[in-house]
Amino acid sequence: MNVNQIRLLAVCLLATFVISGVVTTMGLITPVAAEQFGISVTDMASRFTWFTGGVFVGYIASFMIFDRMTIRTALYLSYGAALIAFLLMHLLHNLAALAVLFSVSGFAISVAVCGSGTLITQLWKDHARQTVIVAQDALFNGGGVVFSAMATWFAARALPFSSTYLVVVGVILVVLVLAVLSDFRKDLLQDHDEGAPITTYWNAGIVIMGISLALFMLAKIAVFIWAPQFVVERFNADGALAGQFMGNVFIAALIGSLAGTWLVSRVSVKILVYIYVCVSAFAVWQLLSVATVQSALLLAYVYGFSVSATFNAYVAFALTLVPKPSHRNIAYMLVMSSLGSSLAPLASSGMVEAGGEIAAVCGFVWRYCWLCWFPWSQENCWAVVGQRAVSASPTSADTARANFHK
Repeated sequence: MNVNQIRLLAVCLLATFVISGVVTTMGLITPVAAEQFGISVTDMASRFTWFTGGVFVGYIASFMIFDRMTIRTALYLSYGAALIAFLLMHLLHNLAALAVLFSVSGFAISVAVCGSGTLITQLWKDHARQTVIVAQDALFNGGGVVFSAMATWFAARALPFSSTYLVVVGVILVVLVLAVLSDFRKDLLQDHDEGAPITTYWNAGIVIMGISLALFMLAKIAVFIWAPQFVVERFNADGALAGQFMGNVFIAALIGSLAGTWLVSRVSVKILVYIYVCVSAFAVWQLLSVATVQSALLLAYVYGFSVSATFNAYVAFALTLVPKPSHRNIAYMLVMSSLGSSLAPLASSGMVEAGGEIAAVCGFVWRYCWLCWFPWSQENCWAVVGQRAVSASPTSADTARANFHK
């Protein structure tokens, strides 16, 4: 691997590290932000829907964006917009402006993530590509460890909630410098036929897998938002316990994302997801009745491991349900994942309001985890129901995608 490839590898991996800095700290900074703006914690938690909603819209918009501009240009514009949004978030203490800034930053970062993912497919193939994709998971979970610790440190010193985002700004600056120094054309693969007609297969199986993934991601993000406050409320502790809880989650997730790669080479991916979903439901169920701080922190490890590689396992299995997967199948799974994530803040806040306590969210998540099980148990049927192939000749969009590096 030459120096240019190393720089581009860093650009690809740091994209997930950047988004991790926002997603994994929501639950830790929500009480601080609520106090800063003088609103309720549930109200503040629901406002993160602007960020997750921006991510969702950004994933959809990426289909058109990368048809009309190069990856380098898209990365410059998206990271530049995110950088400005985070700086304004720190400088402007305005609740009305927060919604706009959350939306802009979510949109921009999601476009950068999509661009980085596309760049991976153009730079590596086979085992090397799989290794880089797994490394993205590890960077996201590693970011959870790093940013959770920082968010806890900032909160303990009564610093603004946006202090964590200033660290994200620093990472973005590093990515921009690496992008400027890199040659995006030098090491691209040239062994694929972009002029061939694209056929996308759809059936009930992959559609329902997408819905199941959306439900799981909704439950997963809901835990990220409310579990830290749940353990603080449960044991009448301070914010340090919340930080330790989330730190344990992401340490286990980091280990699990690496272990999952080893496991999937030895057992069926379906079995792997059965294990992940069942362990996740068990951890949340036990958290509802946990009696000691030590038990809660142990369950954080269990839960973290269970959500470590679930997304990749979902996608890998869903793609086996169609004869020949295309990028549109992958995009569908990505959009459904983002849809579940974007609804999590609003849905979980509504559950707290309706149930009167944070434990209501845990019960809600537990039921959703088991609901995710059903489609997996029926995949042999779904794979042949409603099978449909949609063929398309190369369009101007496909041509632009093929020449994105020019």
